[in-house]
Amino acid sequence: MQDQDSAITLAMAMSDEIACFEAYVAGQRGFSAALRGREWPGLQAAMVELDKLASGLAECESLRAEAFERLRAELGCEVGGMYRVALLVSEPMRTQLTDLYRQLKLSAMRAKFENASAGDYAAGNRDLLRAVLDELFPEKKGHIYGRSGKKIQNGLDSVILNSAY
Repeated sequence: MQDQDSAITLAMAMSDEIACFEAYVAGQRGFSAALRGREWPGLQAAMVELDKLASGLAECESLRAEAFERLRAELGCEVGGMYRVALLVSEPMRTQLTDLYRQLKLSAMRAKFENASAGDYAAGNRDLLRAVLDELFPEKKGHIYGRSGKKIQNGLDSVILNSAY
């Protein structure tokens, strides 16, 4: 009966983590919208919000991992993932745990996709801007400039880093 309580605790922890992931994905979409719209104050606000959501998500993940390890120990399952542990739980809870686990994986994939989408957009804009600047100012292409804005002579001398004495 104690393992039933642990299974319920794990189910609640997974539900909480799914909700955190959904909020994080919504925050990422707001970040992407601000980035695409070049709304810099909104982008800053979205970054602060995403930082808070990421902290909450990490906390939810920690609680879920603790609940999973507690259930795994109570069931006597030494190795294995969620599906192996779920096989040792009675049927109504088994289905609920496996369904929640699938939803959790999908939520994590959505967050990863949104993050990659924003990164691809930013990288594409950076590459486009670099190509435009190289086309407009070909004499500056390949040069290194210091903080003062003056060109730095890039010599062909060898540089030794991390040398042993």
